Amino acid sequence: MWTRLHTQQTVLSATAIVLVIVLFFAVNILADALLKGVRIDLTEDRLYTVTDATKSVLAGIEEPIRLRFYRSQELADAGPYFATHIRRMDEMLDTYARLAEGMLIVERYDPRPFSPEEDLAVSDGARGLTVSADGTLAYLAIAGSNSTDDRRTIPFLAPDRADFLEYDLTRMIHDLAHPEKPVVAVLGDLPLFGDPMTGRGPWLIVEAMEQAFTVRDIETASEGITEDVDVLMLVQPGALDETDLYAIDQFVLGGGRVLAFVDPLPEVLERMQSRQPAGDAVAAMAPLLTAWGVEVSEGRVVGDRDAAMRVRARHEDRPVVTDYLPWLELTPDNFATEMPATGDLRLLVMKSAGAIRSVDAAVTTLQPLIQTGPQAAEIAAERLRFLPDPVALLREFAPGGMPLVLAARISGPASSAFPEGPPEHRASDGPAGVAQMDLHRAAADHPIEVILVADSDILVDENYVQASGVGGQRFVIPTANNADFALNALEQLRGGEMLAGLRGRGVTQRRFDVLEETRRRAEDAYRESEQALLANIEETRQRIAGVQHGEADGSAVLTAEQQAAIEDSRQRLLQLRQELRDVQYALRHDVERLERRVTMLNIWAVPAVITLSALVVALVRRRRATRARRTAPAS
Repeated sequence: MWTRLHTQQTVLSATAIVLVIVLFFAVNILADALLKGVRIDLTEDRLYTVTDATKSVLAGIEEPIRLRFYRSQELADAGPYFATHIRRMDEMLDTYARLAEGMLIVERYDPRPFSPEEDLAVSDGARGLTVSADGTLAYLAIAGSNSTDDRRTIPFLAPDRADFLEYDLTRMIHDLAHPEKPVVAVLGDLPLFGDPMTGRGPWLIVEAMEQAFTVRDIETASEGITEDVDVLMLVQPGALDETDLYAIDQFVLGGGRVLAFVDPLPEVLERMQSRQPAGDAVAAMAPLLTAWGVEVSEGRVVGDRDAAMRVRARHEDRPVVTDYLPWLELTPDNFATEMPATGDLRLLVMKSAGAIRSVDAAVTTLQPLIQTGPQAAEIAAERLRFLPDPVALLREFAPGGMPLVLAARISGPASSAFPEGPPEHRASDGPAGVAQMDLHRAAADHPIEVILVADSDILVDENYVQASGVGGQRFVIPTANNADFALNALEQLRGGEMLAGLRGRGVTQRRFDVLEETRRRAEDAYRESEQALLANIEETRQRIAGVQHGEADGSAVLTAEQQAAIEDSRQRLLQLRQELRDVQYALRHDVERLERRVTMLNIWAVPAVITLSALVVALVRRRRATRARRTAPAS
């Protein structure tokens, strides 16, 4: 009886296993057919979910747009690195075509070597990737065109930029649907358009701006601000004269929008030895800023204990890794999440920024866009020149307990910075002067709109991108949202915030708060002990030097007691140095121990849970089998 029952259980178990396998394949086949493209997005930034901004762009297409997707089969066969990326592209294009409701036509091509499809890809601007020793090229690109034959191309869809795929694609479709670009005039000392003296080409921010705007480099405000300018972008304008200031003043009062980067310590210009020393932009802009109801701290920069960047430096003739207070890594806690310019950003890097404040009796509204945490205070800019000591800055830093504003939106009523009229009018008493006064705006026609950023280094390439390469081709991968912020600010000023929700996705930096707090406490305790020991060491050195100096001058004959004192001082010096090394070693002890715990948890937690679950299941099954044997009738 028991043998027959055991045989039946074995057959049933085997049948169940076969049925489970069949059911598994059946469910997958049905899911692939019925749920194609359906997925659960568990990423924090919803990287695999189409945003409302993309849906708005697709719904706003008024004339058909044609996309040609070039993907070589050689890349799909090369392995999961490209295959997964190509599959995601296919699914995303299908989703875009469905949401566009017939206004987006997607064509797919496999551009094999020497085929008409390859000729079409090359004519569309696709860049090939060498995949074999004989020079065979493979392609992964998208080209788009609209009904008026405007064209846009993404020459190579690098997997390294997978997190920015939706933005790149939606940006291209938006440009094809809205080929007319607003005009942005750029004025200032930053060489955004390249520096012939150093051979450096245009900065990446200019390339990004040119995708969305018509960008002009102007020499003077008085001649460069023409009627078709939508937004004026000031980038560290340190050489403004009265004529320029008046032109900007009247542009703003007449409804023009301004994005101004005004930095009390522009590090990028400090490093450019080949350029003439730049003017003081804070001082140059002071009349306009006052008229707009704000001021930027002159000669002082902001340090933040919580957002300080970790750097390598030297202190007391030894290398250290420590926080550098004026270099800030700012996260969503520092941003105005309700504003299009900053609402979807993840990380910004700012260096030696200033603080923005309202002036007394200001009638405009200052709305912070970016601000520090409460552990912030201002530092004299002169202390940061000529190889600053980050450890000394930390030791002497005294947080003010209040956030400081680094970037702000300024809006509301405003009066002219030139209440007596244009500079030319003050120099002319004739009919020309009267005519100029007739055209003069003494106050804003409508509430002004200005975005002021107390930092210019935020635009420097090295602060927010890193280069990456695939198959000999170079790509730029954003590591921070600095360019996204500038573009969002420009679009917010002209009222076109549609794409702001796309920027910021894919750039993440998550700090380990517990580790950071443990490290900070350890460093604070270390600095106190270090200072006390260094003071004792210096006092001991001076005591020894004083006795030896007396001996060398012959002004005193060392007694046995004095010699013994010197020897004791030397022994004390050795002991103090040992204690200092012990404190330096203990600095990282708590942090390293916590790091090891986190590492072990990440490595062993999931396997441990799976193993424990398997043991529990096995134990339950064994108990059930034992119970079944006990209750089975005897044969």
